[in-house]
Amino acid sequence: MLSAELIRPRLKVRAGEISTRPVPANYRYLGIATDLIAIFNRHVGHNRSQLAQALRDYEGASLDYPIMRGLSAVLEAHGKFGNDPPLKPAELRANLFRRGPVVHHRDLFSGAGREQVLAETAVGLALEVAEVETALFADLAEEQILLDAGDPVGPGELIARYNLELARGLLYWAREVRLHIRDNYKDVFKYIKLFKLMYTVRQSGLAGGYDITLHGPISPFVTSTIRYGLQFAKFLPALLLCENWRMEADIQPPVRSEAKILLYRLDDRTELRSHFKSSPPFDSRLEADFAAEFEAKYQGPKRSWELAREAELIVVEDSVMIPDFALTHRRDGRRALLEIVGFWHPHYLKRKLAKVRQAQRKDLILLVYESANIADGAFEAASAGEVLKFSRKPILKDVLAAVERCAIPPVA
Repeated sequence: MLSAELIRPRLKVRAGEISTRPVPANYRYLGIATDLIAIFNRHVGHNRSQLAQALRDYEGASLDYPIMRGLSAVLEAHGKFGNDPPLKPAELRANLFRRGPVVHHRDLFSGAGREQVLAETAVGLALEVAEVETALFADLAEEQILLDAGDPVGPGELIARYNLELARGLLYWAREVRLHIRDNYKDVFKYIKLFKLMYTVRQSGLAGGYDITLHGPISPFVTSTIRYGLQFAKFLPALLLCENWRMEADIQPPVRSEAKILLYRLDDRTELRSHFKSSPPFDSRLEADFAAEFEAKYQGPKRSWELAREAELIVVEDSVMIPDFALTHRRDGRRALLEIVGFWHPHYLKRKLAKVRQAQRKDLILLVYESANIADGAFEAASAGEVLKFSRKPILKDVLAAVERCAIPPVA
């Protein structure tokens, strides 16, 4: 993530709102991005200090230095740095320093010379003198070697990633973020869980979808501000995986003398693009086969029920449950939810069972594999809806009969 010093010059404040100033992918900045990519590629095998000097030389007296440094920071995060010294640098330094003070040029009044001590140490360790020199301070950041510049990245892609880093870096100073999403719930909550974010969620009104409130790094509920802030800022690309969304964030950046909260808005019209990968359409072959069979048997304008993948959330205490499918009646809007419980790990099944018990939804139908690794009758006891067992695959006729019994009208 970009540092505050690299984000501040690209912020814009107007009428109580704050936003970033993205860098355009024009001839000038594409040229800069191309040059920086070339510098990184040329310095594979060189240490950070040599790379940093080359970047300073390129930057010169340019007024675009904040952008150049930001693009370089993105490339640096993209690359792989490391060192593999033949022995631990701290132990090597202790070995050398125990030999007392040394001088560069030995004379009658001084002790051992530096070259002599290095040579004697190298012999004792069965190393070359150059290896001792390299290992001596190999644990310092500036001595780390650029081992790999990362997967090839084009200049346009680099600029796009830089603009994304600006946008998500601004969330490091968020007090609260309010999201409205209407699709891709699974990925959003997967990353909320991955980054350990604090949130509340509720179903939206007539507009449909869900409203999620994320408690930001400067929220009064947060104590570990720095670590949580980094995790919080990382979340933004997950939101960009949705097709229908909007965001409002209360931001208090360290760029103004007064402690004023500013509004930061983004929505699905933004040109920002995520580098996170979307989840596959289905979590298992069972789910994929069920959807394919349903579409094959009940397609066409005369069918009564529409099948949708992960179209609704069930809020259960401090978490959510996302049923695999929703079946909605085409004429009257009645809806039932389906969850396929296959042969999963016992820990997963235990958590699933707890969510079903907490949900207490009569419109939730469980399709349970009869050999699932859980006590017989456990889901029947926990569920407020129907539970259908299957041996090889769910029987569509039985599923639709259960849907007719369990489906409920839409909320007015």
